Amino acid sequence: MEDKYRELKAAVEAVSAVDAHAHNLVDIRSSFPFLRCFSEAKGDALPFAPHTLSFKRSLRDLAALYGCEVSLSSLEHHRESSGLLSISAKCFGAANLSAIFLDDGIQFDKMNDWEWHKSFAPAVGRILRIEHLAETILNDDAHRTSEWTIESFIEEFLARMKLYLFSELDILIVALKSIAAYRSGLEIDTEVSKSDAEKGLLEDLNAGRPVHIKNKSFIDFLFTCSLEVALSYDLPMQIHTGFGDKDLDLRLSNPLHLRKVLEDKRFSKSKIVLLHASYPFSKEASYLASVYSQIYLDFGLAVPKLSVQGMIASVKELLELAPIKKASLLVCSYNFMLFKNGYNNCFYVMFSSDGYAFPETFFLGSKRAREVVFNVLARSCDDGDLSVSESLEAIEDIFRRNSLQLYNFNGVAGSIESQSVASLNVISRIPPYKDGVAFVRIIWVDASAQHRCRVIPVSRFYEVVKNTGVGLTMASMGMSSFCDGPADGTNLTAVGEIRLIPDLSTKHRIPWANQEEMVLGDMKINATEAWEYCPRNALRRLTRILMDEFNLTMNAGFENEFYLLKNVTSDGKERWVPFDKTRYCSTSAFDAASPILQEVNSALEALGIAVEQLHAEAGQGQFEISLGHKDANLAADNLIYVREVVRSIARKHGLLATFLPKYRLDDFGSGSHVHLSLWESGRNVFMGSNLSKTRHGMSELGEQFMAGIYYHLPSILAFTAPLPNSYDRIQPNTWSGAYHCWGKENREAPIRTACPPGVSADLVNNFEIKSFDGCANPYLSLAAIIAAGIDGLRRKLKLPEPVETNPSDHDSELGRLPTKLSEAVEALSQDKVLIEFLGENLVTAVTAIRQGASGSVTSGSGFLCTLCVSSSLNSRCPFPFFSRSSPIRRRTAASSADPLKATTSIRVHFPEEWFCSGAVVSPLISRFLTKCSGSKLRLPCRSGSAPARHPFSIPYLRRLPSDVVAKAGSF
Repeated sequence: MEDKYRELKAAVEAVSAVDAHAHNLVDIRSSFPFLRCFSEAKGDALPFAPHTLSFKRSLRDLAALYGCEVSLSSLEHHRESSGLLSISAKCFGAANLSAIFLDDGIQFDKMNDWEWHKSFAPAVGRILRIEHLAETILNDDAHRTSEWTIESFIEEFLARMKLYLFSELDILIVALKSIAAYRSGLEIDTEVSKSDAEKGLLEDLNAGRPVHIKNKSFIDFLFTCSLEVALSYDLPMQIHTGFGDKDLDLRLSNPLHLRKVLEDKRFSKSKIVLLHASYPFSKEASYLASVYSQIYLDFGLAVPKLSVQGMIASVKELLELAPIKKASLLVCSYNFMLFKNGYNNCFYVMFSSDGYAFPETFFLGSKRAREVVFNVLARSCDDGDLSVSESLEAIEDIFRRNSLQLYNFNGVAGSIESQSVASLNVISRIPPYKDGVAFVRIIWVDASAQHRCRVIPVSRFYEVVKNTGVGLTMASMGMSSFCDGPADGTNLTAVGEIRLIPDLSTKHRIPWANQEEMVLGDMKINATEAWEYCPRNALRRLTRILMDEFNLTMNAGFENEFYLLKNVTSDGKERWVPFDKTRYCSTSAFDAASPILQEVNSALEALGIAVEQLHAEAGQGQFEISLGHKDANLAADNLIYVREVVRSIARKHGLLATFLPKYRLDDFGSGSHVHLSLWESGRNVFMGSNLSKTRHGMSELGEQFMAGIYYHLPSILAFTAPLPNSYDRIQPNTWSGAYHCWGKENREAPIRTACPPGVSADLVNNFEIKSFDGCANPYLSLAAIIAAGIDGLRRKLKLPEPVETNPSDHDSELGRLPTKLSEAVEALSQDKVLIEFLGENLVTAVTAIRQGASGSVTSGSGFLCTLCVSSSLNSRCPFPFFSRSSPIRRRTAASSADPLKATTSIRVHFPEEWFCSGAVVSPLISRFLTKCSGSKLRLPCRSGSAPARHPFSIPYLRRLPSDVVAKAGSF
């Protein structure tokens, strides 16, 4: 079945899911038993959990994820030795969750708080459990002497709810939840009188402290008031239904008992989510969903806790009675019965893991749900109830879109207060959008890796643009880094428009501009069809192919190098100089930059991006931030946000951050080295095994994948090293990988296999590509890398022997990688494999843009200046350092009239992007001009155009002495 429906399998594995119901995690040292990870049982029944089918399967899956023996003791040992942060990162990474909604009403020993969970999920929402809130109020010492009445309690209850709804904390209440099934059952009386409710309240109070509410009349009244609040503020009400631990009377948790609530006209527009597939009452839940528009179904908990066949049968049964159509909106199968609600245009079915206490429960819940949904949808396709395209749409809806829509997670919707709640006069209307947000930036990254954005007022964004996107000219993907117009030969013009659709799973409050949000955009022909030039879609498409054909995912982790520059004024002149002049890993350098880097780290944490380490790099004012590895798609998204954060925080402090590959020709370059590994079912399969003989410490799959990248590396450079300036960085003896080779822990090789601590010295678990810089578009670059790797897997390529010494020592034997951009472009234009994978039109556009950039040095769109300076041979050269690939060439000839005098002729190629990129690169030129004291340099212009006004021209151009002749012309 998987071979037949590869596209479905890839889609269900790749979708970044919204986990709509889960609970907080506990510390490794918590007394909460790890065996509860596998079972709802407790007490004397818990020791029998290892004999269940669910336990045995889960144990194997977790052992494969952690790479340990298949035993509970080995699993527990691995958890303790690795620590909670490590195992959480692994579990959440494998679970592939874009958001989690946490119910913190269950109190565990040593439970972690909200902020802790933000490190592992891009977004976190809160589910407010009404019974827990009521008990918190009644057990509060501040109310110990209170004489409670039902009116005074409900007033305090709603006031406390308002406090949570309007909390300044960046935790959004997405739903209310009731566990009435555990206390008094689901046969809730919505007409219960206040007097009966008050008697029940007093009965629970008189039972002693801590107060544990059990009285049915009081719980029914509490539920009814809470449902009115939920309806008023457009919040769903989650209800526990079906099985649980032994505290629950299973007979009272049948969702059919809710009919009185559903028949109450006050609640005809409410949104009620039946949790846990109502197991074993799935058919009853199915019936309710078929006749009541208020009912939505969540299949969390039931899925991971059953056997495989039990899971499939439960989900199939869940909607067995659902109508094929409702309000003429159809996406349905008899197996899964996916259908849209005519009232709010939303599917009934949603995913949740019901993860709790242990990160493993999130992984298992996600894994099981994906397996079951694929199985059910594939069978539906076999039976002709669904087409493949409808099933693909259903996957997005079940795992993501439904929850985002139902829970209003893209913004808090307005409300119309019900009469009974309004009469209490304690809750005012909730504002329609998150407090204080004025704008939303929709960011896209073009083929030249320029970060661009459209900014939308928040009201229009949430009312219109979040669904429809904004229009964008097709020419936007043809622009170069130095010109806001399509490069010649891209075949992209001002004719035609695409839609820039925000990917709401990437939306964040901007840490350095708290009145704004930012979100990454996808380029689409319409609301659903991806545009062939979209970089994010190119990467998604290649990751799907890798999954479809080989059941593999590629993880990527980036090392981000950049310079920090400060502005100084000397003799009335402004200059950008290095923030610090110390060297590699200098403690004083980090000490000076620590306040800035702390703010950078805090901003990244707020965005859910975990930093592994930071340090001062070898260049003056150069620093590095290293990230952990993530799925390639998420890693690329994170890289864009890292660049945004670093530049913006630096700007906030009056500094300039540049990722330019070779900012200073006489200092070290900046790369964006990427570490790559292959994963299957949560296990690193790039690494070899001690159990079998492996070549070079990597698996056979790993070698084939890496060999493909090795053989296509010259072409890949057109993506990973996209500027002429990139090739000033890729030089011998600079740890940047100038020769076409690979090595084990050889930092002079462009591809280096790495063996981190804890891995056998004979094995490697990832490889690094050094020829990747901070001006590369990460989506296109990683897509090209995956395409090359797939070619290696298909053709079962082998690597040549590694180079164990400095490649410069083998200059005559090893070929150089492209030494300039035009050579990489030529290699790409001849690479049929990459062209086929990435698409001929996209490669044509990229090639044309790169040719334009190359031409800025060699033809037509750049500038050439020749300075002839008469000076003493023993005087200091105006620009003392010239690299072999530098655009600056120096020739000195002795004067026949005076052997101590010489004419220094310096031929300078000024690439056009250096002129147009502003202050980021202007110091490179300004330093040269400043050295030529008293310059008079006429800045050139393009043929047939007026002289350009360049950002550095006024501060730095001065009159040349009479013995200096400046000749400038466009070429």
